[in-house]
Amino acid sequence: MQGMMKSRFGLVIVFSAFAVCLVVSSMVFRGVRIDLTESGLYTLSEGTQKILSELDSDLALTLFYSDKATAELPALRTYASRVKELLQEFQTHSHGKLHLTVIDPEPFSEEEDEAAAAGLQGVPVGLRGDEIYFGLVGKRIPAVNVDVHEAQPEGDVEEIIPFFQLDKEEFLEYELAKLVYGLANPEPPVIGVISELNLNGGMNYMTHRNEPAWVMVQQLEGLFEINWLADDLEEITEEDADILLVVHPKELSDTTLLAIDQFVLAGGKAMFFVDPFAEADPTGMSMVAANRASDLGPLLASWGVEFDKDKVVGDYKNSMMVSLGAGRNPVRHIGLLGLGVASLNQQDVVLSGLESINFSSSGILSAKEGATTTFTPLIQTSDEAMPLQAESFVTLHSPDALLDDFTPTGERYTLAARVTGPVQTAFPDGIQVEVEQEGKDAAKAAGENNEDDAGGESASKDSTAKKINKTVMPKVTASDDINIILVADTDVLSDRLWVKIQSFFGQKIISPWADNSGLLVNSIENLSGNADLISIRSRGRFSRPFTKVESIRLQAEEKFLQQQRELKARLRETEQKLAELESNRGGDEQSLLTPEQEKTLAEFQKEKLKIRKDLREVQHQLDRDIEQLGTHLKLINIFLVPFLLTLIVLGVRRFRGSSRAG
Repeated sequence: MQGMMKSRFGLVIVFSAFAVCLVVSSMVFRGVRIDLTESGLYTLSEGTQKILSELDSDLALTLFYSDKATAELPALRTYASRVKELLQEFQTHSHGKLHLTVIDPEPFSEEEDEAAAAGLQGVPVGLRGDEIYFGLVGKRIPAVNVDVHEAQPEGDVEEIIPFFQLDKEEFLEYELAKLVYGLANPEPPVIGVISELNLNGGMNYMTHRNEPAWVMVQQLEGLFEINWLADDLEEITEEDADILLVVHPKELSDTTLLAIDQFVLAGGKAMFFVDPFAEADPTGMSMVAANRASDLGPLLASWGVEFDKDKVVGDYKNSMMVSLGAGRNPVRHIGLLGLGVASLNQQDVVLSGLESINFSSSGILSAKEGATTTFTPLIQTSDEAMPLQAESFVTLHSPDALLDDFTPTGERYTLAARVTGPVQTAFPDGIQVEVEQEGKDAAKAAGENNEDDAGGESASKDSTAKKINKTVMPKVTASDDINIILVADTDVLSDRLWVKIQSFFGQKIISPWADNSGLLVNSIENLSGNADLISIRSRGRFSRPFTKVESIRLQAEEKFLQQQRELKARLRETEQKLAELESNRGGDEQSLLTPEQEKTLAEFQKEKLKIRKDLREVQHQLDRDIEQLGTHLKLINIFLVPFLLTLIVLGVRRFRGSSRAG
């Protein structure tokens, strides 16, 4: 009895101590969390944390998620939990500036109307076609302690994510941080454009007609503020541009090159489109022998990049077929490239979600040996590529001529890249500029030059026109971290490579057929964010598929698909022979076929039925194998793993028992 009392008393002591520990730990370690996931899924990047800590306005985030309607969609529900948890993490680090609300917009409810009115995308599911919502609406909350008569445009600022797509899960943190940053900084960035191409429209020297602005420019104007800069300028200020866009730089003065150099070194973000053979070059259209190559002087080398103005890349695997006119077969053009997902760096947010980008007579970018910068390829060719002479495109009459000496090198060439890291100025010794000499020195110099003139005329009129050379030194000589994007093609921006324009009752209908605009718009959006936003890394995927299982399944599928292809080939051959025999029958089925042909026809018909039966059996066998694989995995999880754990526990107990006995 006394032992039982001691046992009960001990349990009370243990329980009390446990309760005290829980209370103390909840008070001491409140807010402390440990992220044990492989990719740090629940740990915000430093860039995100800094953006949240610097918020100066209250923001309202409303997550519209159809919770009840997605009961039968486990993958979406798992991702929704991930989104909600990450939003709560944002709220925790915002110091009270973020206010999160989660709404379940049921069908035909006011909440559903609110989601639709905000521009969120409803996706129909189920037999009834009920729409589900899974999007985010962000708004700035107007300040309370302000004069009601003052304008409050910030209260109208709204950003949305129409629908959280599962295939963009790796960039979830970036998309959320971008939305928050856009709400906190509502003014659209200014894009300063320097271009030798007629991007904004103008006279076409070939047709002698005015042409409209490129569709790419029209899209930019709807998203950003465009500031067209002269190609001869001394300085690019913060008022001139938040982001610099340079397209086909050509014969730029040293003054302009120094201005670009200083803009980048001072922390300005920039995107450059250079080209060894710019097909849209207006001077090249009027003169066949005109130079169509871009030239950035010493800038690329100072940024650790090499660009050969005499080389165009050819890629057989990614080449496109072009038509040579009526009555002629299409031919392959290895200089006209349609680059798919395999060529795009999907780990960079700029290319996330893009599927195809078309290039034409593009150049090659590479990292310079000994460069201090980091050269990250964004777009590359296949390994069936090689450099070609740019001059071969000047008088190219038929694209198939490029194949005559084409021998792939097995190397993948870079067409677009991101360059980051420390750099020095491209003009350490400054530049020489010609300026007018003014004042007494000019008059004195002019007088000395003209004191022996027979006419004895005063040189005062010419004194202000006296020119001298002056050295202009860079104000900024180095940068710890630049961030620029380079693309070795300018034709990628032209309408012909990505958009189809049709006229419908006087209205222009624009139909994109490639993602060229996505490359430009995504890059500008990415560069327009501050350094914290750009630094946010792509995250791991929350859903962890069984890659080994998927590999086994694909191997089994490939095995049976090969049989299926062979059977289908036999089926087509049999059907073709059947068609030939039956065509000989004409109106009278018996009159035109000999007994041997009739026998052959019957055999072909039997063969056709047998092949179709074999095809069904192959498909059923594939389904059975995949189902059997799933069954084996279930058995392993249900029985084998617990059995192994039981053996381990029994082994540990036996080991401890033998140790005590010893």
